Amino acid sequence: MNPTRLSNTTVVIAEPFSETGIAVLREAGITVVSVVGEGSDALRSSLAQADGLIVRSETRVDRELLSFSPKLSVVARAGVGVDAIDVLAATDAGIVVLNTPGANTLAAIEQTFALMLSLARHTPAAVASIRAGRWERKPFIGTELHGKTLGIVGLGRIGGGVALRATAFGMKLLASDPFISRARAEALGAELVPLDELLARADIVTLHVPLSRQTVGLVAARELALMQSHALLINCARGGVIDEASLLAALDARQLASAAIDVVAEEPPPKDGTGAALHRHPRVIATPHLGGSTAEALERIAIELAHDVASVLLGGPASAAVNAPIADGPEADLLRPFVDLAYRIGKIYPQLAQPSALPPFTLVMEGRIAPLDAEPVTTAFLTGLLQTTTNRRVSIVNARSIAAELGVSVEVRGDDRPTASAFAATLRLVGGETSIVGTAALGSPRIVAVDGFEIDAIPAGSMLFTRHTDVPGMIGQVGTIMGEAHINISTMQVSRQDAGGDAIMFLSTDRRADDDVIARVREIAGIRIVRAIDV
Repeated sequence: MNPTRLSNTTVVIAEPFSETGIAVLREAGITVVSVVGEGSDALRSSLAQADGLIVRSETRVDRELLSFSPKLSVVARAGVGVDAIDVLAATDAGIVVLNTPGANTLAAIEQTFALMLSLARHTPAAVASIRAGRWERKPFIGTELHGKTLGIVGLGRIGGGVALRATAFGMKLLASDPFISRARAEALGAELVPLDELLARADIVTLHVPLSRQTVGLVAARELALMQSHALLINCARGGVIDEASLLAALDARQLASAAIDVVAEEPPPKDGTGAALHRHPRVIATPHLGGSTAEALERIAIELAHDVASVLLGGPASAAVNAPIADGPEADLLRPFVDLAYRIGKIYPQLAQPSALPPFTLVMEGRIAPLDAEPVTTAFLTGLLQTTTNRRVSIVNARSIAAELGVSVEVRGDDRPTASAFAATLRLVGGETSIVGTAALGSPRIVAVDGFEIDAIPAGSMLFTRHTDVPGMIGQVGTIMGEAHINISTMQVSRQDAGGDAIMFLSTDRRADDDVIARVREIAGIRIVRAIDV
């Protein structure tokens, strides 16, 4: 995370949140105000001065609540779903909505197999029999996963993880997902087929799709009738994906053998509702939405969410924004560090170039990132750029619209030819006479060229940039001035093209060089440009 500290910034915690996540926020200089268990009046009162709000699933964040939050920049959900947050209202107010869709991936995958094995081996019923004092084996003879055909509906992060682990069990894999390429399915060892074919062929069906207009009631009476009578159905996704009345009827009619559900449409279910009836059904194994509930997952959720909240409050990109473009899909891990890099380049550019007016910009995604989605990269660049060029409150939600109002244009091009540098992928910015090239090394951003000069600088914290004549003693003179000002230099990068010609220098410093220091450096013979930069 960016080392800049967020003094005078307040985040309100409305529901229980890990102390580990709170520690991350405080380390960033954020004041944390907890109103857990204090009621709606205390929450509304605390939001008057709040910059951020963290909730779980019980706090309803609607237009009325947001009206009490004039400073709010981010609403963060410690979990996956954002059903209780009015995302449209937040977007209209320029508020970033965050969640943590990836933090509980492992937990949800393992819960899927816990339920799958429980169904296949009748484990809950066998445990209940033992506790009742009986020693019965015949009723609980199960079936092996090895050799069975597993149908995975939804081949995203969780579905893909299930596929990888199912291969280790020796299962045959079918997958149905209209948004996944055949190449991705094949890479996971799955045959991509239409949903109807999957339901008809699979011995076990597991659901891993989000709840949307397209997926509500995705598995209803017609779909259940396609399943084999010995088939097992597992839902660790969202309750509304299965039509509960249809599932009850199918179980009663023995159209499928049994089902395991971690979720229902209404949680907790009313005692007279279909969800509760499913929970009581003798051929159903049910758990109370435990898919993401492991100690490790809850810690990951808190830590990832806290880092994202701090990043957004600094004006930066987020790894999991609901209402803004983010790196997503199979190549998300490759693209995500370049989104962060684009934001940092955007912050650096106006401090480095100091243009009288912003020129048209060109972003070139080179090498391996050339074919990837440019939208989150462009948005992150604009968010960083506009932080220092306008007094508007800029976030990844409104950066595009503010740029359009100001007439800032960005052309994005992909160039999948091998880059001239030693890097597999680079991001190149050209604006006026200034060019900045960056890459990601071990997942962290690096600036590798400025105006044609090769360097290796980490774009973080306070930096000093000079462009000067390549003569002996230049580094020593600048270092002396910094030392006399008690400014510690942590790293130094110097680059030249020809001996005795132009050179550049990047210094990473423990604090920003003030105007007096900049003036002294500027007076050194041979110094052409000196800039103090904060990233």
